[in-house]
Amino acid sequence: MIKVLDIAYARFRAPNLDLMENFLLDFGLKRSARTDNALYMRATDESHHVHITELGDPEFVGYALCASSEADLHKISAIPGASKIEDINEPGGGKKVEVKDPDGFKLEIVHGIDTLERLPVRNIFKPNSGDDIRRQGEMVRLKPGPAQCKRLGHIVLNVTDFKKSDQFYKKYFGFISSDECLNDEGETIFAFNRIDKGAEFVDHHTLLTVPAKEASLGHIAFEVEDINAIQLGHDHLKKKGYNHSWGIGRHILGSQIFDYWFDPLGFRVEHWSDGDRLNHSNTTGRTSATEALDVQWGATSDTRRSEL
Repeated sequence: MIKVLDIAYARFRAPNLDLMENFLLDFGLKRSARTDNALYMRATDESHHVHITELGDPEFVGYALCASSEADLHKISAIPGASKIEDINEPGGGKKVEVKDPDGFKLEIVHGIDTLERLPVRNIFKPNSGDDIRRQGEMVRLKPGPAQCKRLGHIVLNVTDFKKSDQFYKKYFGFISSDECLNDEGETIFAFNRIDKGAEFVDHHTLLTVPAKEASLGHIAFEVEDINAIQLGHDHLKKKGYNHSWGIGRHILGSQIFDYWFDPLGFRVEHWSDGDRLNHSNTTGRTSATEALDVQWGATSDTRRSEL
């Protein structure tokens, strides 16, 4: 087992790279690199890219997780069915090991990819909240436009055998349950998993696996700066005529403020902000699955099961 550090990027295929790039620019990403056959998009943080689109028939191919060292890549290469360590022959470089998860999604464990300088972020204003006054003498004047994604925060997979998938990700990559969601018989049927950095606080979840008849991508989720960014992004995408999925609202588990959209391929992508941060002092929560997928405020919960 290794303990992965974070999610790195998601990989798709599409027949029209221009169409994908235009959407991702409007969603809040920027081009990092482009070849004749692939598009690499970054967020404002240092990662070289967080989204890859290869030229081809529409498909979610898989995603990548960050290893802490090349030594960890050697450990993962020993998993049955895993590749040997390979140089990444793509912009950003680095090394990787490829392995398929129980549903056949391609999982890339990566290390040593180049980083880039952070991009400047617009529309940052300190909030005033009751007696917690952080902004004085400065007025909020927001400039319209895309939300500016900060980083890729988590992925949701629809899986055909939850227990098998849950064991796989915990056994080999060190994920731990932040919240386990139970059916009426008290059986865990899906789980919100976070990476394990001990005392260091991390996102409530990096991976959520949800049982389904067919394996598929649920969504990928990009963190933005705050609720202003979520609303500005919502307005921008709406004006551009893109297909909205669900939001704006606040989840229960993870507590994120969320807004979901569909990309040109029909895959769900999320803007989120203000999520919970946990460390080793937080015990695993146990929650009714029905309650877990509800909202605290905002978007109605009528379609919540299909919108993850």
